[in-house]
Amino acid sequence: MKRFKTPSFFKSLVLISCILGILPLLLLGYLSYTKSAAIVQEEVTTGNQLILQQNKEQVESHLRTIDTLTTQTIGGPVTTNAVSMSTALDLPYQYEYLTTFKSLIYKLVQIQVFELGINDVHLISFRKNWLVESGSVYPMEARKSNNVQDEYLRQLKQQLTAYRDDQKRSYWKLIKDEKLGFVLKLIKHIPLNSSDPYGLITVNVPMNEISKRLTGEGQLGTVMIVDSDGVILSHMNSAEIGTNVRNSTYYMELMKQAELAGFFSYEIKGKKYAVIYNRSLYNQWTYISLTPLESLTEKSKIIRGYTIIAIGILIVLVVITSIIVSLRMYSPIRRIYRFIKPDAIMLKGNELQYIGDQVQQMVQSQTRMVDEIESLNRQARVFYVIKLLLGDIKADELEDNLEKYGYPVDWDQWCLIALQIDTLEDTQYSEKDTDLLLFAIHNMVEEIIPTGMRLSPIIQNQCLLLFVGSPVDVAIPLKVLVFNNAESIQRNVKHYLKLKVSVGISRGYSHFIHAPAAHQESLDALAYRIRLGQESILFIDEVQPEKQVHFRYPKDMEFRILEAVRQLDIVQAKEGLEQMVSRYFENTVNHYDYQIFLGRLFNNLTGMVQDAGASVQDIFQKDVFTSDILLRMQSPDKIQAWFEQEVLMPLIKWMEDRQRKQEVNISKEIIEAIHESYDKDLNIELFAARLNYHPSYISRVFKKDTGINFTEYLSQYRIELSKKWLKETDMKISDIAETLRYSTASNFNRNFKKIVQVTPSQYREQFK
Repeated sequence: MKRFKTPSFFKSLVLISCILGILPLLLLGYLSYTKSAAIVQEEVTTGNQLILQQNKEQVESHLRTIDTLTTQTIGGPVTTNAVSMSTALDLPYQYEYLTTFKSLIYKLVQIQVFELGINDVHLISFRKNWLVESGSVYPMEARKSNNVQDEYLRQLKQQLTAYRDDQKRSYWKLIKDEKLGFVLKLIKHIPLNSSDPYGLITVNVPMNEISKRLTGEGQLGTVMIVDSDGVILSHMNSAEIGTNVRNSTYYMELMKQAELAGFFSYEIKGKKYAVIYNRSLYNQWTYISLTPLESLTEKSKIIRGYTIIAIGILIVLVVITSIIVSLRMYSPIRRIYRFIKPDAIMLKGNELQYIGDQVQQMVQSQTRMVDEIESLNRQARVFYVIKLLLGDIKADELEDNLEKYGYPVDWDQWCLIALQIDTLEDTQYSEKDTDLLLFAIHNMVEEIIPTGMRLSPIIQNQCLLLFVGSPVDVAIPLKVLVFNNAESIQRNVKHYLKLKVSVGISRGYSHFIHAPAAHQESLDALAYRIRLGQESILFIDEVQPEKQVHFRYPKDMEFRILEAVRQLDIVQAKEGLEQMVSRYFENTVNHYDYQIFLGRLFNNLTGMVQDAGASVQDIFQKDVFTSDILLRMQSPDKIQAWFEQEVLMPLIKWMEDRQRKQEVNISKEIIEAIHESYDKDLNIELFAARLNYHPSYISRVFKKDTGINFTEYLSQYRIELSKKWLKETDMKISDIAETLRYSTASNFNRNFKKIVQVTPSQYREQFK
């Protein structure tokens, strides 16, 4: 048989083993390389910081030495007779002070120590207007620019004079000299810290002297010194000296750093640098090193290579080990798979999945078979109970079938219970929930009543039916036993479902051949619930009267109800209905008589509509005529309420509408007659005779529609006509009174003034 190459569990096992072994190695290698690279970078950065710190200390030491020497020169005596520098600056350059000036120049020459690399020292007296340059004193009073030397001295004086106005008293400044290039100049006022100095001294130090003291520039990358204004004082590239980096992004980032020394990473022109800095408290300079990050990670690249080699070797070992271990683990699975399906073609999954599917299918098949058998057994048991109720089982087969379906066969006596929900009103349920609720009650019954005392309960026509029996060895009477179980069922249903149920119980029997009779008896007993109310437990032999009481249908009460409806007296109609229903339930009557009684009352009330020539479907709701709607009523109060809401109220409303239409026609006909026959003798009796109604009824209808009685309406209409004739014609007032059927003109005048508030003559005068 041809075999297809399919995914194998062995391959999956090897793959998972490799993944589980290789992933930790890769993670470990990555973490090791990352950590070691970080350590190396940190060590290199720390070393560069130390080098930069040493550079700062060397430069500062050199500058401090010059500063200290200059300060000592300013503060010390110029001559042996203790002439101070301040005193010498206040002397004019004359022959008599020549010795003092020689001593002064000697002092200035002593500052220019070879090791310090001082290039020149300048001194100026602002009061006596002379200066010292290159070891010579030059008076500047009225000096003319006759040659290059004079021009140089004049510019030098301007430069030194400009330093006098600086707020700083002693500081270093970068100056570009035409001969020497960039020079670092120490400027000090004399006297020291004086806001109005006598003179000023400057010490010039070439920048190459500063560069000599910067070591490790290759390791640090680009090293520079920047003053507090952002001007580069020293740089590896001499072209950068004197430029301002205040607006450079890395310098602005550096200014944000709060520490005196440190480093941060920054990208400059697409290249990442480690910016190392160290600030000086002496002169507020900043020593900066811009080192490419690549140079810091050169050593870590070597570590990366060794790490890759080591991890590669370990991965090979993991793969070999995974194959060997997986092969040993796969051997028993392969044997089981070949045993189950040695020549089959795997369509999907692997061997272990196939074995698991086969085992799962077997377990599911076994479980499904057990469930189906149990379900069929339950259905057969329920079907057997239904056949008992219908009487379809032969007497000689009853005991054998009971034992066959696992029902008890040791009952001495049994009876049938019919259980029904009383009402769903004022509950959280609706009619559509009835079947579900009955199923819940079914489960409760099975838990409450032991299997040895019952058959399977069944649900029929919204009613739960249950055979309950008393075994031979039980001393409790069947009636007591059934009553106790019925009460227990009621309590549990009320507690868990918040429902009220009633129970009808048949007579006791000893043979199941009487099951159909017991069925009918339980339903008949349940029908008497209407007398005892909700949550009743009804035994047929207690509720069904042994002697029938003769009960005549109360036609007189029905007549009073019908007359109250005709008179539209809803109060009398309700009272009559209440008396009639109460009269019926005062007597113990068979429930079949109860059905006929209610049906007769309903038919006679609704028949009033047909007697009037109308259709009942135009007045009553369609569900009113449902055949069993009255049988579902479970109390006299509900019966009366249903008759009031569904029958009496719609019937009376229809009769009111019908009568109202008749009354509108009466009023309309009377008004039209008044408008046409105002000049004749009219009275209410005339219209009553014409319309065939009683005068009081005609008068009541007319006043209801118009708001005034007949006499007032007739008088007002005649006065309106008289107002029109007085306004538009020249008819005499007496003729108007006669035409409008007034006995005398004075009666007309009195009636007119009563309504219009003026006499007819005064009314006519208003329109002349």
